[in-house]
Amino acid sequence: MKKALLLLLSLAPFAFAADNTGRFAAGTKHDEPPSHAPANVSRMFAKSLTKVGANSVELPSTGDGGMIIWTIPARQNLNVTANVTTRLRTPEGTVLERTDRGSFDRGMRRVILDAVETEEMGIGRGAHEVVHVANAIAAPYQLDVDMPDGIEGVLVVAAEPDSRLTMSTWAAPLSRQPGEPVTLHAELRNADVAVEGAQVFARLASPNGKSFASIPLAGRGNGVYEATLAELPENVAGGWQVRFEAAGATSDGVQFARTGSGELFAERGLATLSSLRTEVIGDVLRVSVDAEMIAAGNYRLDVFVADQDRNAISWGEGARQLSVGPTTLTMDVPLDATRDGLFVDVRLLGLDTPGVAGRITK
Repeated sequence: MKKALLLLLSLAPFAFAADNTGRFAAGTKHDEPPSHAPANVSRMFAKSLTKVGANSVELPSTGDGGMIIWTIPARQNLNVTANVTTRLRTPEGTVLERTDRGSFDRGMRRVILDAVETEEMGIGRGAHEVVHVANAIAAPYQLDVDMPDGIEGVLVVAAEPDSRLTMSTWAAPLSRQPGEPVTLHAELRNADVAVEGAQVFARLASPNGKSFASIPLAGRGNGVYEATLAELPENVAGGWQVRFEAAGATSDGVQFARTGSGELFAERGLATLSSLRTEVIGDVLRVSVDAEMIAAGNYRLDVFVADQDRNAISWGEGARQLSVGPTTLTMDVPLDATRDGLFVDVRLLGLDTPGVAGRITK
């Protein structure tokens, strides 16, 4: 009997584990989970070219300093030794021919990264071309690209590290439950000046790599562009990527193009939390919440308590082994004295399938 009990305890640790609770140190603030990942700030423009499409691309420059043009090949056959070659024409009509390495004196230089270098840098096998323009002019540059057999396309990236023209992008919510709307956000600024009237689009890619149609973002004023989606294009859980594209002109008439990115995590919808209730019992606060479990398994219940000014008071966490269907989750956390205006934050985290199964606040 004793051996059987020990075996049962080892197989079901979550069912018997005690909750951990405690008080926060004075002065601790309760921080809300971020609604989105930190904004990605871009000073670059990216364009994909294929053999069946155009073999040249216009690269607008803001003229705030140098420009770095990186040509990255996509190879059908890793054993192909032929390299992509490019020809750059400046707004003044100067040409850097395909075999021309340029020079410091001319303000344009071409560098070839061979297959060994790119593999060591962790950016794939195959030669890349990099052209550096020391002092770019505020006007479009023209890059012509030749792709030999065995190379199906190239990605051209034009970066302006010193440019004042930036695009900041993000997608929200960072942790999305099924049915939550999705916000795609971009902000364009030229130094401290908002950039209005740009054309801004976003394209979503699912966790399985499938991409979807472009979504136009509407101008909200002050350089902000947004779109809100009631649903994702596909019901696929996991990390979704967003690519943002913007083109327009500054108030001074300088053309620009920017490419940015964002990401969000689509949760699997393992549970629905509702009806958060609290009760003071002696020196503890009993927190209860109703849960409709969609998936059985091991979970962790987190409770945070703060006052109305979000000064953190106490916390609790504990493992739960839950079955499919309705259940009530309860946890007692320390409370020094009865208080008005408490803020309670409850989160249920998946352990078998990592992620936020549900969250509710009161």
